[in-house]
Amino acid sequence: MALVMSALEQIQQEAARRELQFLVIGGYAVIVHGYTRTTEDLDLLVRREDQARWRELLSSLAYQLTHDGGNFLQFARTEGLDWPVDLMLVGQSTFDGLIAEARLINLQGAQVQIVSLEHLIALKLHVLKQARLHRFLKDFQDVLELIQINHLDLQSPRIRDLFLRYGNSDLYAKFQRALSHD
Repeated sequence: MALVMSALEQIQQEAARRELQFLVIGGYAVIVHGYTRTTEDLDLLVRREDQARWRELLSSLAYQLTHDGGNFLQFARTEGLDWPVDLMLVGQSTFDGLIAEARLINLQGAQVQIVSLEHLIALKLHVLKQARLHRFLKDFQDVLELIQINHLDLQSPRIRDLFLRYGNSDLYAKFQRALSHD
């Protein structure tokens, strides 16, 4: 009987073969950092300069590009059996900073790098700052839960600076109000 590999295992093995690095972000990262919630896709952060190579890799695994938002690419498998894969494209220096603080974990049978808690929150704040209603509530809840579960002090200079650097003062105030009601 043949073993069935998860989509993440297939992607990880093919990325390793092609010497492509990635970080797991999004819903899986939220879950790994303590907030158990559902996720409907696999979010990966990759170097912008590797975009063409990632398109080739995903195509070789029967994924097709379904949306190109510039810095955000969405792929779905032609058979529709596995979850969609979303790629977030970043520059080399951003990628290097994020991977330097990532940690190696086993996820769905694959050894992958997961973004750090603070970097995950920074990515979520960046999205929240854009105030896209269809994503706002989910990302707001993710950050709120991550703060509470991981006992982060919103008043600490480090966390306040994180909010002001990647979000804004309005978002910081919203989180302060939300956390004061608990």
